[in-house]
Amino acid sequence: MKKTLIALAAVAAVSTSFAQVAITGGVDFTYGKTTDGAKGIAATDAYIDVGVTEDLGGGLKSTISMEFNSDGAWAANNYSGDKSINLTGPNGTLVVINTRSGGILNNIMFAPEVSSTDHWTASVNGGVMARGGVDALVYLLPAMGPVTLGYKYVEGGDGYGSPTSVTHVLYGKYAQGPLTAVAEYNIRNSEYLTGDARGQRLDATVTYDAGVAKVALGIETAGLNTANNTNTGTAATATLLSALVPVGNNSVGVNWGKRDAASFTEFAGQYNLSKLTYVAASVGTFVSQAGVSTDTFGVRLGKNF
Repeated sequence: MKKTLIALAAVAAVSTSFAQVAITGGVDFTYGKTTDGAKGIAATDAYIDVGVTEDLGGGLKSTISMEFNSDGAWAANNYSGDKSINLTGPNGTLVVINTRSGGILNNIMFAPEVSSTDHWTASVNGGVMARGGVDALVYLLPAMGPVTLGYKYVEGGDGYGSPTSVTHVLYGKYAQGPLTAVAEYNIRNSEYLTGDARGQRLDATVTYDAGVAKVALGIETAGLNTANNTNTGTAATATLLSALVPVGNNSVGVNWGKRDAASFTEFAGQYNLSKLTYVAASVGTFVSQAGVSTDTFGVRLGKNF
C-alpha cells in the first residue's frame, strides 16, 4: 500500500545537535470476497510509523524508525513491524534492521493490493513468493554518481538464539533519470545449513518511470529454495511484472507473477478523495503450485495521516 507521509515534527535543540521526530500512519477497512467462500469486512491495515533523526555533527547523522501495527480482529493482532537504526556519514551508511525478506521484489508491486489474498499470502499454498522475519546488518558505500554498492549480512529466524540461516548479500543499485535497477547476489553457505539448502541466488529488478506510466520487471533466480521462497515448494525462477498508470490524481495498475506452476494476476485501481483519503478496488486470480485457483475481489476505504 502506498503510504502518504505527512510528518508531525518535534524539534529539540541540544547544544549543536538536534532531533526531529516524525509520526505517520493510516487506517483502512476492506470488503473482500473469494471463490473459496470467504467474504466479509475486515480492518486490513492500521499502523503508526515513528522516525527520529538526529544530526551528530561532523557530517554524521543517526536515524531510527519503528512500525506498530494493529489490524484484523478486535483486541488481536497488535504487533511490531519493521524497525531499524542507521548511521550515515561521509564514509557511507550503516544500518541494523529487523524486517522481512523479499524487499526489493516487493518494492516493485505498484498496483494497490486490496484482495484478502496477495502474492505473499498465496505462498502458504505453494505460491510464487514467500517471506519470513530476518535480522540484517547493512553497509552502503557513498554513492558514486548514479551507482550505490553495499553488503548485507542477513540472519533468518529473527530474535535471539542461533539463526536458522545466514546469507551474505552483495548489493548494487543504479538510478539515473527515469531508470532504476537493483540487484542482490545472495550467497547462502554457513554452518547452519547443509546440502541443497546452501547455494547462490540472484534477485534483480528494473523500473522505468516515464511519467505517463511506471513499469517494472523483477526476477528471483532458481537456487535458494529456502530463502525468500521458503514455502513455495519449488526452486524454479520467479518472474514478476507490474505497471501503474496515473489518471489525473488517481491510478490504475496490474501486478503479475509466476514461478513454475504457481502464478498471480491482480488488476487494481485507486480513487483519491483527497491527499489523505482514498478508495481502492482490485480483482485477481491466484494459482498455487498444486494448481488450485482462487479468484478474489476487494474494495477498500482508507485514510493516511
